[in-house]
Amino acid sequence: MKKLIILMWLIVLQLHVIASNTGKISGRVFDAKSGTSIVGANIVIKSLNIGTTSNKDGYFLLSDIPSGNYEVMVSCLSYVTFTKKLSIKPNQTINLNVKLKESSESLGEVTVLGKSHARQLQERAMPVSVITMNEIQGTVSDINDVLSKTSGIKIRATGGVGSASKISVRGLEGKRIGIFLDDSPIGDQSDFVGINDIPIDLIERIEIYKGIVPAKLGASSIGGAVNIILKEYPPKYMDASYCIQSFNTHKITGVYKRNNLDKGFEYGIGGFYTYSDNDYTMTTPKEYGSRIVKRDHDKFKKFVVGGGVTFSKWWFDEVEIEPALIITDKEIQGIENNIQEAKTFADAYVLNCKNKKKDFLISGLDLIFNNTYSYTIFRHKDAALNRYNWDGSTAVPVSNYGGEIGSHANDSRMQKHTFLQRTNLNYILNNTCSINLNSQYYYVKGIPVDKLKDKVVGHKTNFNSKMNSWISGLTFEYNSINKKFTNAMAVRYYSYNMNSILGDHFNSQTRKNIDIHKTDWGFSNGIRYRFTPHFLGKLSASYDVRLPAENELLGDGFIITPAVNLVPERNTSLNLGFMYDMSKSNQHKFQVELNGFYMHLENMIRYTAGPLQGLYTNFGEMKTLGIEGEIKWDATNYFYLWGNATYQDITDSRKYDPGSAAPNPTKGKRMPNIPWLFANAGFEFHKENFFGGTEQNTRLFGDCSFVEEYFYDFEVSDYQERKIPRAITFNMGLEHSLKSNSIFLSLQINNITDEEVISEFNRPLPGRNFGAKIRYVWK
Repeated sequence: MKKLIILMWLIVLQLHVIASNTGKISGRVFDAKSGTSIVGANIVIKSLNIGTTSNKDGYFLLSDIPSGNYEVMVSCLSYVTFTKKLSIKPNQTINLNVKLKESSESLGEVTVLGKSHARQLQERAMPVSVITMNEIQGTVSDINDVLSKTSGIKIRATGGVGSASKISVRGLEGKRIGIFLDDSPIGDQSDFVGINDIPIDLIERIEIYKGIVPAKLGASSIGGAVNIILKEYPPKYMDASYCIQSFNTHKITGVYKRNNLDKGFEYGIGGFYTYSDNDYTMTTPKEYGSRIVKRDHDKFKKFVVGGGVTFSKWWFDEVEIEPALIITDKEIQGIENNIQEAKTFADAYVLNCKNKKKDFLISGLDLIFNNTYSYTIFRHKDAALNRYNWDGSTAVPVSNYGGEIGSHANDSRMQKHTFLQRTNLNYILNNTCSINLNSQYYYVKGIPVDKLKDKVVGHKTNFNSKMNSWISGLTFEYNSINKKFTNAMAVRYYSYNMNSILGDHFNSQTRKNIDIHKTDWGFSNGIRYRFTPHFLGKLSASYDVRLPAENELLGDGFIITPAVNLVPERNTSLNLGFMYDMSKSNQHKFQVELNGFYMHLENMIRYTAGPLQGLYTNFGEMKTLGIEGEIKWDATNYFYLWGNATYQDITDSRKYDPGSAAPNPTKGKRMPNIPWLFANAGFEFHKENFFGGTEQNTRLFGDCSFVEEYFYDFEVSDYQERKIPRAITFNMGLEHSLKSNSIFLSLQINNITDEEVISEFNRPLPGRNFGAKIRYVWK
């Protein structure tokens, strides 16, 4: 391993390029007459062929500009183009505020150069969807609602606010999908992710990678990745909001930032609080009486607070120090039985330090060095002395010591010490080539304690464990001089080590020391070719692996036991796509994208239940063949339309039953509990000063979601009833902003027709529900 690290460093350090120190241009674009912010204005340096666009608040940033004298052009449809000559000095940030005057002239070729970062991402060689802040601003939805409206993506929730949910990208889900916040992995690698806790107001954009994940993210994610990019706030900024929704749901969010450029530092603090009763009515499964009942044990509370300070005058260009505290309480709602006492509690203490340095060791080499430590305590308490049925009758607990879930009582406490070290080196060789080296080291020590379960079993069954993993990736990217052809090739190396003790539930004398070390590798390549200025094609392939996640290997201390023989999953993925883009700006868009994809997943890891605890095993293999399409269109200056559809045929390709030579009876059958056909469509009407006055903006939006009927168990008979019915839902919302986007008022109604929606192994979701939100932004 050490030789490989040294070799990679030598590759980077021996490359040579003559590059100058760079500077930045930041600022804001206004309407000269009204003083309102201009969204989607193009800021371009033509001599360098670089550009960007202003965001919803009019802010923009051009970075990595070599020292020298340049002419900056700022333009937008219906405005007179603004030009200014600027002199860029090393490590200098120039503040440029621009007021544009109205005009009927078009932008010409400038719009081609001034592409937003989101459009540049979408035109990369790998399949990726980008959701910008303009598409989600002002809604009272959460991230799950936003993601579920994207082609190829399905969110399968188990209940209301705070309930577990799985992200499915082209049929691959759970730990196969990486979750990132500003390029750094988040979550506890469990089956269910917690990105829904991140408030919409804090997000700049969401990047969704499908099938192929950039090596720079450094994760073992073979199905795809969701990368949430938080906002870059202006020097002085405050953002506060309050949202109230059905089922006694309340969400409070606040952010404050201030900087002192003269002294070289900035600081900020932010957080949010979420509470919900989740007490909607539902119909229990047929086998449990099909009763209409009210959920009365699903309360959810989460409190998050974090701060940060950034220093910019040290040896590093930026040093960010960020502590955070997360507290979560969640009642467990029963579906088959009326659970009344089981709960989970989770506390997390996090400290993150990120360092950035341009021209590290040699000119042109950029470094990001990030370290994160977290201490978490997860508690699961299930010790009720009675069980309750939905008809009001009672039953004895699952063990002599109580319990409503599984086969024994629990009062478990899992402590974890986690350390993540991420190093990213990016080197621009010349005008056409760049190289990126990413290294990610992950360490976890788990300390499980469950004295109540030990009493039930009669001896100790859970033991301390630790895991080390290292993932490194090397990416080489080539872009032709005329920008028509792009090729990105990546190689990854994986290594992990696990140490623990495996106990026997039925024999206290049988214990086995576990010490596992495994390595593997992966490869991916993406090609993009621009046939015309508006039409491009993509072809990508990967042969990659996913390391078993921490809780798959180590267990969770109460439901999942350690799995000692797991081998990494391997996925072969192919994607062929085409994009037609006639967008003139972020506000004048016409974009059509079509992708076909194939995947073959081997050594698939799947949870298997046991008499007292379950464990993860290598289930077998499955194949996927699918197609997805999406269209986005600004039909007029005020009316925006969008729609997408996905078909994915995911089949069981195992030849034999696990552990036997008997033919597999479900070979060729569609995999259960995964939607195979779904579509979304929506509209938005937006207009300034629609109700009169000045500095106001109104948005009316609506969308429809369709999911075809699918089975949550293998279809082995024409009379199969274990299926989730077809669902069509409609949502509608209104947002009105005042005082140049300083005050936002939002209303939304979800599931207007009160459709019965079932998801994730026959779990009922909320019916018609409402939300209202007020937000204030000071800058």
